[in-house]
Formats: sequence, C-alpha cells, structure tokens
Amino acid sequence: MSPRRPPLIGIIGGYGAVGRSAASSLAARGRFRLRIGGRDPEAARVCAARIGGFAEAMPVDAGDTGSLARFSLGCRTVLNCAGPAYLLGDRARHAAFAAGADYVDVMDDGRTAEAVPGRTAVLSAGLSPGLSGLLPGLLAQGLRGAEFTGCHVGLGAFTRTGALDYLLSMERGYGTPMAVWRGRVVTGALGIQEHFQVPGVPRPLTAYPFLTGELVGRAQELGLREARWYNAFDGSALLAALNRSRGGHPTARDLAARAEELVRSSTLDAAGRTPYHVLWGRLNGTDQEGDAVSRAVVVRGEDGSRLTGAIAAFATAAVTNGQVLRGVHQASTVLSPQAVVDWLGGVPGVTVHQTTAKDAGDGAEVDEGVL
Repeated sequence: MSPRRPPLIGIIGGYGAVGRSAASSLAARGRFRLRIGGRDPEAARVCAARIGGFAEAMPVDAGDTGSLARFSLGCRTVLNCAGPAYLLGDRARHAAFAAGADYVDVMDDGRTAEAVPGRTAVLSAGLSPGLSGLLPGLLAQGLRGAEFTGCHVGLGAFTRTGALDYLLSMERGYGTPMAVWRGRVVTGALGIQEHFQVPGVPRPLTAYPFLTGELVGRAQELGLREARWYNAFDGSALLAALNRSRGGHPTARDLAARAEELVRSSTLDAAGRTPYHVLWGRLNGTDQEGDAVSRAVVVRGEDGSRLTGAIAAFATAAVTNGQVLRGVHQASTVLSPQAVVDWLGGVPGVTVHQTTAKDAGDGAEVDEGVL
C-alpha cells in the first residue's frame, strides 16, 4: 500500500511578501504539499521552485470566482494572503468551502461570515488583527482584576496592498479612537502620548489610543477590568500622512492616491534606519494568593510581512491538522497564544521576550515597559 500523501495547502498570493513567508514556514515543517498561486504564473512558478519539495504553482485571480474555484479544488486548506481584503471581499472563502476545503485569511473581509456545515475558517490570522488579540490571553492566565495595555509599532515601508488595507480598515469601524475598555467602551477617555516608551525601542514614540473590536472581545471573554491599545509611530512622515487621510469616504482614485502617499511617507520615515515591527503587551493583575503580578511580552521582528506570514502559517497548520473546531472564527479567539508564541520563536529574525514580576508587599520591582 502506498504511503498517504501529505495534505495540500493552497496559498493565494503565495509569491507576495506575506505569502512567501507563510509558504516558507509551512515548508519548513515538511508535513504539507503547497500550491503557490497568484495572477502571475511565472512568479508563482519561480516561488514554488525556490521552495522545492512538495510545492507546485497554479495561476489564480483572487477577484474571479471561477479562478478561485479551480485553484481550491483538491486542497485541504486554502490560505488567502492576497489583498486588499476589503476590496476582494469573501469570494475566496466561499470558493474554498464550495470545493470542500477549509480556509484561513490573514485579514477579515468585513463581511458577515456564515458557518458552513463541516467546514472551518479562521480569519484575521495576521499581525494586527491576530497576534495583537492573542497577547491578553497569553498574559492573563490565572490572574484576576487584570488591566491590559498593548501597543504595535512598526518602522518600514508599506506595501501598496498593506497601505490600502490600513486605510480601508480605518473607515470600516475596526475600532474606536481615544477609547478605553472599563467594563464597556468609554469614548474620549484617552489622549495622544507624545513620549511613549516601548521596551526594545530606543526612541520615544507618538502613540494614538485605538480600542479595537478585537481587544474589546478579548477583554469581555477574559473578564479584564481595563484594556487599552495604542498604535505608535517612530517618525513624523507617516503620522502626518495618516492625519491628512482621516475622515470622509474617498473615491477609488482618491484611495489609491492616499495609499501611495502612505507608501512614500513610510519609506521616508525608515530611510537609513533598520526596519522592525514590535508588539508589546503588559498585564497587571492579582494571583490566587492575593499578590500583585505584572507580566509583559515583547514580540519583535525585522519584517512585518514575515511575522504576518508566520502567524498565518501557524493558523493554517492548526486548521489542516484538525486542531480548530468547525465553524468560522477570529484567530484571536481560537488559537493557543502560547503555541503561537512558541512557533514564532523558531522563525528567523523574530524574538519573543516574556517577563513576570510579583509584588508580595516586599518592595519587588515591576517589569520594565511601564508607561
């Protein structure tokens, strides 16, 4: 009897920055066959050849239902790394389900995701949203009355697709600026921090409070007393461009121009400097003995696309291996935070640092990273 063939994972946008990272991360496990897809057949072929082993290339247009159906046929799981997610919609998810495949997406298309019997989908399996929503659960284990503060800061040039998704997410109700969670969403409670400090980032940052729907959901589930999130900026050009872009409902032409401005301004901020992305979280609470405990985590990567692809690869492997319950889920609600962090620890160029400080009333110091 011939040995059982490894399951096939199709990666839409598989030769892009995020797709390549996800493919490499999955290929390193050696337990899957990969189908690399995109609109450029030659780019897909070159990417598959570089991966080697069980990788094949197949053209696919993420905006064409028929093309997505052909690409998904025979796959155990389809991973969507194409974008902009808010413009492509839910076509890829429906095509995967129709072909009998499960589905993972680095973003959320913003559409109501109805469950399909027997199928699994994990959405928002990227850096933010995704890893950002896993940090509270990673830190909150065994603590009560907890207060969480988190932050994402990145230095590096936006891709055009990344810039478009960033702009569209700002206008689709992804979160509430200047808000904090205190048992409910309290608007206007926080202000801009001009000299925000994040562990591992040597320069003071400008941080904007932005309470995401993802964090609200995690705060409710974990019973957090308070939760806040900041998007921080290491430079002035990107921040100024975003401020000019806020508000209104631009036409497609305006949106494209604004995205190009974000690409230029992010490139300007990063000029002559080493790119990085950092997600930091700190949670203060009380343990079962009544002692005050402060836990913190810093995840740092040289490249945001590499981090995003690695997280998407973890989610895809978990779904393909049957480790996620049937249904449609947000990544932060179903993935194991510690397992994701352990996976990231094996990714080149990524470091994870976790600390715990306990104050039993003897003057013990709390970890660095306090605002």
